[in-house]
Amino acid sequence: MESKGLIESIREFLLGCPFLKDGVLNVDYLGIAPTEYSVDSIPAKSILKEYINGSSVRQFVFAFGSVEPYGSDVDGNIANSGFYEDFATWMEERNRNKEFPILYGGRNVIEIEAQGAGYVIETSENAARYQIQCRIIYFQEGR
Repeated sequence: MESKGLIESIREFLLGCPFLKDGVLNVDYLGIAPTEYSVDSIPAKSILKEYINGSSVRQFVFAFGSVEPYGSDVDGNIANSGFYEDFATWMEERNRNKEFPILYGGRNVIEIEAQGAGYVIETSENAARYQIQCRIIYFQEGR
């Protein structure tokens, strides 16, 4: 049986997003030059509900981020925000159609979602780091 971690499965899933430009999709690392992307795990309570047999409903919270061109060009900055709107819509459609990341180790996705809008978290003269917080909720079989 193939075994992959949650972050690896999420990364593979996000690579299918048609809005990603020809950039790199890293894990827990984002460079300084446009355009790169990263999936970063966020500390959060993992167990949402636990059953007597050891099974549980869990969540994995992560940020999807990117480095984008940035500056006084209003149209460019609007396009950056539009990318995150499109990304959130893509996530909603995947969730509605139950097109989820493939998880291993007795895990089955229940829901995937973007939890809000993309926003700027850091800027320099020519680039900005944007991110959007997301999560998956999944069922974990008891051991």
